Amino acid sequence: MALYRNAIFLYLTFAVLCLHGQPNTPVSVSAGKPQVEILPGQTANLPFFIENMQNEPMPVTAVLNVPENWRIIPPRQSHELKPNEKKFVIFTVQVPAVNPVGNFNMTLNAFQPGTENVLGSTAVTVSVGEVEKISMILVEAPDHITAGEEAFGTFMLQNMGNTHKKVFIETTNSLVEGPQEISVEPGKSTQFRIKIETSADQTETRNIYYTVRALVSGEVTESVFRTVMVFPSSEGRRDLYFRFPVTASANYLASNQRDKYEHAYQFEFTGSGALDTDGKHRMEFLARGPNNANLGFLGLYDQYYISYENDNLELFAGEKSFSFTPLTESSRYGLGAESKVIFNNGLHVGFLYVKPRFFGEIRDEMAAYTGYTFNDRNNIEVYAVSKQVTNTPDPAYLFSVNSQIQPFERTSAEIELSGGTFLDTWDHALRANINSQISVFNLAGNYFYTGKDYPGYFSNSTFYSGNLSARLSPKINLGMYAREDFVNAQLDTFFVTAPYSKSFQAMLNYNIASRSYVKVFWREYERKDRLALDKFHYKTRSVNTQFNQKFKKLDYNLLGEYGETTNFLLEPGKNTQNTYRFSGNFAWRFNAKHALRMFGSWSNINRFVSGEQRNLTAGFSVASQIAKNLKANFQLQNAYNIEDYYRNRNLMQFNLDFTPGRNHRLSLRSFYTLYRQQTENPEFTFSATYAWQFGIPLKKTVKAGDVTGRITRENEEPVADILVSLQNRKTLTDKNGEFSFKSVPTGMYMLLIDRSNLAIDEVIHIPKPIEIEVLEDQLTIIQLKIEKGARLTGIFEVEKSSDQPLRETEVNTGNIIIELRNEREQFRITTGKDGSFSFPMVRPGEWTFRIYTNSLPGGYEIENPVTTILLESGQNQQITVKLKPRKRTIIFRSLENSGTLQPLNRLKNEKTTAPGTEK
Repeated sequence: MALYRNAIFLYLTFAVLCLHGQPNTPVSVSAGKPQVEILPGQTANLPFFIENMQNEPMPVTAVLNVPENWRIIPPRQSHELKPNEKKFVIFTVQVPAVNPVGNFNMTLNAFQPGTENVLGSTAVTVSVGEVEKISMILVEAPDHITAGEEAFGTFMLQNMGNTHKKVFIETTNSLVEGPQEISVEPGKSTQFRIKIETSADQTETRNIYYTVRALVSGEVTESVFRTVMVFPSSEGRRDLYFRFPVTASANYLASNQRDKYEHAYQFEFTGSGALDTDGKHRMEFLARGPNNANLGFLGLYDQYYISYENDNLELFAGEKSFSFTPLTESSRYGLGAESKVIFNNGLHVGFLYVKPRFFGEIRDEMAAYTGYTFNDRNNIEVYAVSKQVTNTPDPAYLFSVNSQIQPFERTSAEIELSGGTFLDTWDHALRANINSQISVFNLAGNYFYTGKDYPGYFSNSTFYSGNLSARLSPKINLGMYAREDFVNAQLDTFFVTAPYSKSFQAMLNYNIASRSYVKVFWREYERKDRLALDKFHYKTRSVNTQFNQKFKKLDYNLLGEYGETTNFLLEPGKNTQNTYRFSGNFAWRFNAKHALRMFGSWSNINRFVSGEQRNLTAGFSVASQIAKNLKANFQLQNAYNIEDYYRNRNLMQFNLDFTPGRNHRLSLRSFYTLYRQQTENPEFTFSATYAWQFGIPLKKTVKAGDVTGRITRENEEPVADILVSLQNRKTLTDKNGEFSFKSVPTGMYMLLIDRSNLAIDEVIHIPKPIEIEVLEDQLTIIQLKIEKGARLTGIFEVEKSSDQPLRETEVNTGNIIIELRNEREQFRITTGKDGSFSFPMVRPGEWTFRIYTNSLPGGYEIENPVTTILLESGQNQQITVKLKPRKRTIIFRSLENSGTLQPLNRLKNEKTTAPGTEK
């Protein structure tokens, strides 16, 4: 019994194991690549494995289910699988060009043929990536308009990608009608218009260049550049004289300086330009007075000078900032004279004298110099300078050698060596400047050294500035910058020197995109007040991050700084603290006419280095083109950094500019100003300026007359917007069909009429080009009429003759030369392959039609090769020209006998026997 139970147990166990080993499905289906990435419009091969899990053959049909509108090759596959056979199959799918982004699941089902029984299945995921493709096409835009009109251009945006896009339209010299940001769905398109405004005051033909750019996520994807020609609505008279340009202005100044209202007038007369038509002689002058330099921010000192120059001579007399060399005398304002003679061989010599106006320690100084120019990039100069000090009878003497060289294509340098003596003490100075680009590296810098007793512009000073940068890639720049200011300089007292500065900086610049970049830099800088008030002296070491981006209408930058600052005006141990600064600058351009800028800074450095300033500095400015001839801008801010108190600082300013005419300008200026060396008590200043620009006639250069005309149709209806050209000048007819060219130089001209605005069947009643003569001081009047043209068409036909059956080849009626002419015009054409012809639209009237008989096919003639045809307005006349065979009698003589053969027409009427058939 126990044996029997064990046998049953073993049998059941074996049966269970056998059942467990049988496959659950008769066919196994698996994907070769469960995840496939693809872009719209592309095709992908999807691999699969189908395995017969049975021990007997199995027919299988595989069907892949794909999303709607996807193409699949083949749509289904049938296979006969052997026992335990594993089959490799491939389905090819193509994604639609505008398929959206996303993951799309597909299922491969294996069916038993003839049934819907799914033997096995598997899934595969196809990831469709993003395609960003925006195109912008110009649909319509005018080539020319009349001044005072608005030109409109129509553009089409097409989204050929597979995601929804917002496109920002950026323009130059034009405005977008409607919103500048346009949404475009995948596979869709939309149109927008831009507008170009013109001024009716324009008196000359000119081109307006405008650009339309399409931006997606701040990147320019498409850009279209166009030009529209603007013709004046009424052409201004051309100036017949060569003139010297001059500006005369009057200024009214007012100020509440020191709580006292003060006002004054100042006048200015200035001119600069050529004295001859070739530009070989040039002159410049300025006369400004009286002196109002003490009248607030807008007050100017009086100044008078005149200068003349040509290719070989330069002369100057009057007041200006004279400059010898950077070491001997970098800048000295005063009354003086200068002359320079330039020889054609590259040599030049000169002399200079100046009596300083704002530096009382020097009574006067003079210099003689000479130099030689080897070429545009290499030269040398030598200076000898004498300075007469005010309280010392002995002058100071200096000499200098200054040379500019370019030893390599991308490397230039400037070197100056100088020495000088004063009160029997000698000292020297040197200066060097270099600018070089080698591969990805760029080096620029200058270095000054002046001895303790050197009697030049600088003394007992060593200062420098330099920059080294490396462009490692289009996105990454590295750089270092170092600078130290001069210490001792003989500055004019009228100009207040900036604070002493010493700094070092190392930076990394990374371009995130075409319109955005981030800059990270470490810097150490020192600032020290040079004025007697000694307001500040500090040093800061800090880490800085700056971010700049231009996005659509917004252009902004952000700056963050964190470091340690030492205030040298405080006691040691209490003069160091951690400091920070955050600042931002935001500019918003509403359109081409209006813009807003906002800026601000928050820092704990300000009050630490000086208690007379605020930690928060903020402000804004607005600029607006109120009208075509009216501009305004306004700026307001609450405070400035203490380092800026050496100069005038405007807490508020409002400017208004009005141009009532081409040569007239009215300007209003108002300022609320902290004057230099002051940190409190700002004052109000106001000015009104009128300026008139005109030209002094020097020579009559053109003998001229005027041309005027009118274009009408046959019923006297005026024709507007017709482009008329005379030499290099163009204009459009107005609503009355009238046009004019003023001050046209005398002579013979061809007047051209553009047909683009005429109907296809319209012509000018007289032939083009129209020749006119312009006489001095006379008016040339032209009356033009537009009428319906006439057209002559026709065909050459071959007239059949009695011998036509004997002609084996078809007659070629192509390339026959024909002509249509009258007393002033001539049109010559050839016939087409079928013998047809068509002359262009011609003026109505009597024409001569001629056929060149030497171009007729051989053996044919016409009765009248020259005929007269009358064409009426609007007529389309058709003619048929008959080609007739030439009639000739041909006599044949037999070599065997002298018998005469009969003419062909007689042979046709007689019965003939073919050769070799006689009986």
